[in-house]
Amino acid sequence: MRVLSVDLGTANTVAVLSDHGVVDLDGGPTMPSSVYLDEDGTLRVGREAERRSRQDPSRYEANPKRHIDKATIKLGETNLPVNDALAAIYARVMEAVTPLLQGAQLDEIRLTHPAEWGPSRRNKLLSSARLAGMTGELVPVPEAVAVASLGGGRPLAIYDFGADTFDVSVLDAEHRILADGSLSDVGGLDIDQALLEHIGRSVSHKDPAGWQRLLRPTTIDDHRARLGLREELRLAKEDLSELPQVEVMMPEPFEKVVITRAELEALIRSSLIRSTELLITTVHKAGVTPEHVYLVGGSCRMPLVAQIIAEKVGIVPTNPDNPETIVASGALAVDKTKITLKAEDDKPKYVEPPTVVTAPVSPAVTGPHPVNPNVSGPHPAVSGPYAVNPNVSGAYSTSGTYPVTGPFQANPAVSGSYPMNFPQQAPKKDNKKVFISVGAAIVAVAAIIGSVIALSGPDLPSADECKDDVAQDGQGFTKCLRQLAGTVPDGGGCEHADSAQITGMEEIKGTVVSCTIRDGYAVQYILTDSVTGAENNADAIVKSFQTDRVEADWAGNGLEGNYRAATSSGTGVLVFTAKGRPMFGILTKTAEENADELKPDEIADFFEQTVLPGE
Repeated sequence: MRVLSVDLGTANTVAVLSDHGVVDLDGGPTMPSSVYLDEDGTLRVGREAERRSRQDPSRYEANPKRHIDKATIKLGETNLPVNDALAAIYARVMEAVTPLLQGAQLDEIRLTHPAEWGPSRRNKLLSSARLAGMTGELVPVPEAVAVASLGGGRPLAIYDFGADTFDVSVLDAEHRILADGSLSDVGGLDIDQALLEHIGRSVSHKDPAGWQRLLRPTTIDDHRARLGLREELRLAKEDLSELPQVEVMMPEPFEKVVITRAELEALIRSSLIRSTELLITTVHKAGVTPEHVYLVGGSCRMPLVAQIIAEKVGIVPTNPDNPETIVASGALAVDKTKITLKAEDDKPKYVEPPTVVTAPVSPAVTGPHPVNPNVSGPHPAVSGPYAVNPNVSGAYSTSGTYPVTGPFQANPAVSGSYPMNFPQQAPKKDNKKVFISVGAAIVAVAAIIGSVIALSGPDLPSADECKDDVAQDGQGFTKCLRQLAGTVPDGGGCEHADSAQITGMEEIKGTVVSCTIRDGYAVQYILTDSVTGAENNADAIVKSFQTDRVEADWAGNGLEGNYRAATSSGTGVLVFTAKGRPMFGILTKTAEENADELKPDEIADFFEQTVLPGE
């Protein structure tokens, strides 16, 4: 019985072949899950794709799996079907595996996937595998089940710190998933982004224009510099798991930067605490006490991960020797007759809302999150007879299991047994929480016709006056909010909102004015009771960004501040704050056509040209 397991992850792909072990895919046990489209239509993958990305970064996609819910990925001027990108990665796996088979055929191929994926996403993997020429029975295996199969017959918790998201699953002794949860803004890519912003705060003053070209590249040279810096940051993050400090080589004109482990841990500590709180909450929902917590994903190599789990839960988590390959290895050991797959797509993920430490304000948001992009239209048909295996939604006949030597090792510095100190109920927090996602911020905005002349000259209010700014005009603007709005109210379409009800949250009070502009753009101006309150609420929105974002400073109308912009699945958001003032704004954009082409640059340009309050 020849069985191959393939873990196509967001950042890397791993394959394990029965009676052989981990396959050398691309010069090592892991291959980057990246693709590059040549001008002649040739699709490159792995490290070759990374190398060619320097030629034309617009033809490169580092993480095609992040686009699983889309029909296509834009590479250069080509809209490449997502199935083709994933199939190219699977095909590269088969190129490496075929010589090892020595003419034999695979009996079974096990494809791992996140536990919360439903049939649409799973079938996309299956059809991509068929497109890649994979023959034999295709068996989808939830990642959490794969890891649990190596832990014996006992209740387990899987702490999966991946590149894109953080996922937690609790399984019973039969390896059935009892409860799971996810944080969409906690992943290895988010750590890279935090490091980029951290460096920007220390070096951007030397050449602000040069730093903006790194954040918003327009030329091939700019794109190359950005890709090079991101690779440096990824390597720095990995090295800091072993070293107290590292040097990051910067593109010209910036000098190299030293980053310490203490700096990195300060950046990510709050996110790791949230992940541990979600672990505790998920265990409570499952109704069982797991005997072990297994760490999965390359980011789990950071010492702070195990440290915080030990502090909050009271147990030293179990560390695999090779967290990057453990999912693929475990998939071989799974008893496929006991695999339970999600029957429905798009199950809402649990998302821990950011804590707002001051009195929350109303962002004038109502209604549900945007509809999943899956429903925006059918995916293009894949050419060729790529029939989905009918077994994927039912039971599988067993043909034996595959023994795997125990790859898990407890922390050698700690001996003895440790009770799992999970509380009987999820811990309560004193602070009220508000979660504002990109989707939640982009909703219908009421509009009325009105006109307000922008404040200027001696009428500009001081920072102290903003603290007690309560008088509102007919559109709901206070004196300070009018200063932030500039000339936007002159076009009408602005309206006061007394309060807002965010789905799943308590009613939030505050001073809010919402304005519709044009071309799908809307802006909301929010006055809080403190500068810290404004900054915390703005940060809460930014934490929901799941993609690369644009960040820059702005100044106008007697104010100065910072803005951050991001887009995802045809929606965009830009959050801007005013330095020293208890207020901030949210610019949103919904693209009705060519949604995949909406970029953060476009949102930032619109802000600077239309929304930014002029002098």
